[in-house]
Amino acid sequence: MASYIVRRLGGALIVVFGISVVTFLLVYAIPSDPARMIAGQKASPQVISQIRHNLGLDQPLLLQYLHYVGNLLHGNFGVSYIYNQSVAVLISQRIGPTLLLALGCWIAELVIGIPLGIYTARRARKKSDYIVSALALVGISLPVYWLGLLLLYWLGYKLPIFPLGGSGGIQSLILPSLTYGITGAAYYTRLLKASMLEVMGQDYVRTARAKGASERRVIWRHVVRNALIPVVTFGGIDIGYLLTGVVLIENTFNWNGLGVLSYEAIPQSDIPVIMGTVLLTALVVVVFTLIVDVIYAFVDPRIRYS
Repeated sequence: MASYIVRRLGGALIVVFGISVVTFLLVYAIPSDPARMIAGQKASPQVISQIRHNLGLDQPLLLQYLHYVGNLLHGNFGVSYIYNQSVAVLISQRIGPTLLLALGCWIAELVIGIPLGIYTARRARKKSDYIVSALALVGISLPVYWLGLLLLYWLGYKLPIFPLGGSGGIQSLILPSLTYGITGAAYYTRLLKASMLEVMGQDYVRTARAKGASERRVIWRHVVRNALIPVVTFGGIDIGYLLTGVVLIENTFNWNGLGVLSYEAIPQSDIPVIMGTVLLTALVVVVFTLIVDVIYAFVDPRIRYS
């Protein structure tokens, strides 16, 4: 087991390193000059040259990357060009609202998706199953920002039930969570339905029915409990990806989190902020994936030798 964890941890470190390299190269490929953005359009070439020197932007790209990695190893994400603050401080101020929003979106997905998955599995190949499956497909296809604006218009403006954006408490959390929940719940619905249909064909389920167990007991005690295993696995990975997926939600609902921070940093060519937010979200995804892999290895010993 220890060797399996070491292998997976090594693979995770390689992934994070690869992401850092690719992100660094892509950021520097943006056709804009951070020094010009800081100094302004009317700044003299001498001022811009001095700013580039102070930021280390006049060094070769490889040296800039090595310098950046060296700072990372000491826990230093750099200083924001625009805010003139430590990137670590900026992230620490924004990560709380983002985690809260991600948790709200995740719960909304489960609350909507799991009951629909159970319902469609029990009504498989019937009219209601086809209707729910079609609605699930529509949910997957809906652009998050479009649905968010639609809900804001109807439930925030026409029927002022919820606030028109902002991160001011639980009431402000409902609409963005519902938006992501509607679009993301379809994955849980389809996954749980497929898992339940597979479990329903197992011998122990037929045996339970043959012994006279009620259909309700068979479904909840034998089918749902076993069918939830792949859903739990997907949920563990999904909550990691939510940190990157809520960027559009944050901007649509003016939620003051990491998504808004990175969105504001891109047009300003604020390289330290872009690198910091991307690496943080990548690290979270890798960590959650690693945790799920380790849990799976404990549940199924065969995975340790794969």
